[in-house]
Amino acid sequence: MIREIEINNTKIRYDLQYKKVKNINLRIKPDGSINVSANRRVPQKAIDEFVMSKAEFIIRALDKYKNKSNEASKQIYSETEVKELILNLCEKVYPCFEKRGIKYPTIKFRKMISQWGNCRSEKGVLTFNTNLMYAPLECIEYVVLHEFTHFLQPNHSAKFYNELAKTCPDWKEKRKKLKDIHIR
Repeated sequence: MIREIEINNTKIRYDLQYKKVKNINLRIKPDGSINVSANRRVPQKAIDEFVMSKAEFIIRALDKYKNKSNEASKQIYSETEVKELILNLCEKVYPCFEKRGIKYPTIKFRKMISQWGNCRSEKGVLTFNTNLMYAPLECIEYVVLHEFTHFLQPNHSAKFYNELAKTCPDWKEKRKKLKDIHIR
């Protein structure tokens, strides 16, 4: 459902989706679309007020996306090459995690929209985004280490980032480079 609010003579349109969520969630995509998800029990007035409270953030984000180049990132690897590269990286980094009692996971690949990788620690499965073919090697290494670290810490707590820093001390720089990759 498309909603529209006005803030300081600026109209903000957003797509409201009702989901089984605890909080009101706001996502601004590089194409300038604004998506909000909320529980059905939250009144529309409360959702509009939430969006209004985030107006400054929304306007900054939209400006940032407008100012970014419309040029898509260049593909570095073929899909086959990136899959092979990721499998080799998984084998390369695994000994560090094997010492910590982690079993070698099942590795899967698929195109994903909002994440570079995913760890299902309870099932022993790592899934990697095939769009990593647009990322430089150092960023792919970061994603592999990030996902393996979830076997040690299944969240993004301070403990998780402390663990990640042991194997990838410059993870912040690599994550920043990943955020600059734009895929059409």
